[in-house]
Amino acid sequence: MIILTGPPGSGKSVQGQLLAARRGWRWLSTGQLLRDQKEPAVMAELAAGRMIDDDLVNRVMERALHDAQDIERLVIDGFPRHLAQAEWLLATLPKHGREIKCVVVFDVSEDVIAQRLALRGRADDKPDIIRSRIADYRSQTEPIIDFYKQNGLSVCRLPAGGSIDDVYGRLQEIIERGC
Repeated sequence: MIILTGPPGSGKSVQGQLLAARRGWRWLSTGQLLRDQKEPAVMAELAAGRMIDDDLVNRVMERALHDAQDIERLVIDGFPRHLAQAEWLLATLPKHGREIKCVVVFDVSEDVIAQRLALRGRADDKPDIIRSRIADYRSQTEPIIDFYKQNGLSVCRLPAGGSIDDVYGRLQEIIERGC
């Protein structure tokens, strides 16, 4: 199992979907799993760009891990987003017979993020919400990288500012060398 992490608009979902399509991996996107819940309160929080309650996110992820127990290769996109979720994930994975092989951190400039999100056109891709989500990433998600390292996980940085195919090529290299 690998984890793709990075700021909004860094290309995690696009690359996760490519791994699923081209390599037969199962792509688990926390954002998509939450949107699929179609609960009005969750949809409102997502539209406002706010983080969702840990208990709900963990329950959704627990169900997704259970449903994917027969799938050999998983790529998780957008989870965990802060330390409590990372701690929960590391504690939960053994009961699913899983371990994290690699954490890939997508590095991309804020200018590129703004351009990509403007093109994506999702309801939560408004400039003020984008700024808030980037700030949340910097304050809550980036610190998890040290937690991963302290727990002996392999962490690799991926320059993610190029074209989809260029980024995918670099991601493939990281995966092939085992991060």
